[in-house]
Amino acid sequence: MRVNELALSQAVLPSLAKAGIHETGQLAEYDLGELLRRPEFRSGVQLYELIRELHRHGLTPFSRSRRIHGERELEMFRLRAVEGLTLAQIGEQVGVTTERVRQLLKLHFGLGGRTPAAKRRPPVKPRPLTLSERRRLYRLARLTVMRSYHRPLTLEEVARTVSASPRQVQRAYAEFGTSTFHDDLSRRRLDEAARLLLAASIPVSDVARRVGYRQASHFARAFWRRYGLSPSEYRARPFQARPREQEEAIAA
Repeated sequence: MRVNELALSQAVLPSLAKAGIHETGQLAEYDLGELLRRPEFRSGVQLYELIRELHRHGLTPFSRSRRIHGERELEMFRLRAVEGLTLAQIGEQVGVTTERVRQLLKLHFGLGGRTPAAKRRPPVKPRPLTLSERRRLYRLARLTVMRSYHRPLTLEEVARTVSASPRQVQRAYAEFGTSTFHDDLSRRRLDEAARLLLAASIPVSDVARRVGYRQASHFARAFWRRYGLSPSEYRARPFQARPREQEEAIAA
């Protein structure tokens, strides 16, 4: 299909002609982020109009999955390419996490990195969180640790999951917790490791992997710092000889 057969405004057709795009089939050869950096498309408005018209015809030349975009995905593209909102701001508006926004923009439009509109937009100083919001953030961060401790979890990943900055997560831990994020993650992993060492006869290296440690040597050092024993010694030691705090950790 030729692009002049689409119901496009006169603001879009000259931009496409200047870029040498005359057929819709040519669009698959282009990276959407690359097109946004071209002077004729930098505002994002022309490409948004083009994508909406292609959507009306069931065409998805920029989609990695070739899925038809929904209204939510089109709105996310507009907010990113035209309005220049951050991923977190888009997530708040459409009701999904920052990471999900990133995934959907990449999947449906191949869009990654900052857009020209985002670079033009002056940075918005985030308003301070209220007490209840900070407490809720702390609870969500801890819940993420409890659910995902077995993966190679980072502070940045937790912050993206709860739609906050790493600094906000750190402050929430300092205000409402009794430990840092990293100490909380380590304690959750090692408590589960202690349970596994006693409940199942699986190799220590497998226990390490199950609780999120990539290297058994790192796991052994962390375990010794918490319990004063190597994982093998802990498993072999009689139950009666274990300190009370170790028994409580296992029970928890």
